Amino acid sequence: MNNVQLYFAIGIPTFSVLCALVIGLFQLNHVVGQINARFTSLENVMTSLFSALEGRINLFEGDIKMLVRATNELDVRLARLEERLAH
Repeated sequence: MNNVQLYFAIGIPTFSVLCALVIGLFQLNHVVGQINARFTSLENVMTSLFSALEGRINLFEGDIKMLVRATNELDVRLARLEERLAH
């Protein structure tokens, strides 16, 4: 076996392994980019859902404050009626 055959015997498998590694790295980089895009999309969806939920909570807080005021008003009226009935 002469030197050229030895170089081919060592070089071709090494070159094919290096090519496979480079292709694998490019594929991995592509997959990582897709995963990042999906996480960004998920983050946007979650942000909009939390914003909608916060809006609903604010509406409920307003309703609860209104009910508390109405309850306080009814309590005052009931107290007046009790005072009238006591005399």
